[in-house]
Amino acid sequence: MRESRKRATGVVAVLLLALAAGGCRPAAPGQADMDPARLQEAVVRYESAVAWLLGADQAELQACWTEDREDFARRLAACADPACRSDALRARLAELEGWQADHQRIDGLALVPPRQELLAVLAPEDGAAPPGLDRRPPQALDGVLVHAVADPEHMGLAVAGSGGTHVVVFDAELGNQDGHGVLQELAGTRVPVRVHGHLATAPDGIDNFDTARCRRVYRLPASSPR
Repeated sequence: MRESRKRATGVVAVLLLALAAGGCRPAAPGQADMDPARLQEAVVRYESAVAWLLGADQAELQACWTEDREDFARRLAACADPACRSDALRARLAELEGWQADHQRIDGLALVPPRQELLAVLAPEDGAAPPGLDRRPPQALDGVLVHAVADPEHMGLAVAGSGGTHVVVFDAELGNQDGHGVLQELAGTRVPVRVHGHLATAPDGIDNFDTARCRRVYRLPASSPR
């Protein structure tokens, strides 16, 4: 666990530096770009690096990361032509580049500004109520991170967007996972994010993210709607 926390602390620092930099590095001039087969290999390497940083002994986190990898695999499988596959693979590399050590990053690869960048993978929270019985399909909500305090049933780190404010991690759960740190750093900064997970209805009728299930948080470009 101590080693996992050391890795996670490093990831938080790298991600915050990447946020300040605001995008991917430009391609080095004169270097050939990758063919789709090599792009696929690069994605596997980048995804494996994220898995290592999350901790090989963290079974629940690994299961949540597998959900994310499977989501991308479905998007890639939906491509009907090589150009679509190439674009999807480049976008995936851009999403994960902030998690790569300098020596792991691929020089000369032309990456467009990322449509989204992975910030955190959250496992089910310790002590959370069992997952809801409604089993609604997973959803993704866009907004900015805030600390919700107005409603006793609705207090914690939340995503606030056009559809309302939805808790992602409740106050009593904050600090239970290393991934909470980078999200707390962004609360109140107006950095747009997208939260993937399952919604559960609180007793007051407000939908919060089900903290007994996986959640994944991506940073969106600054031009995204807030």
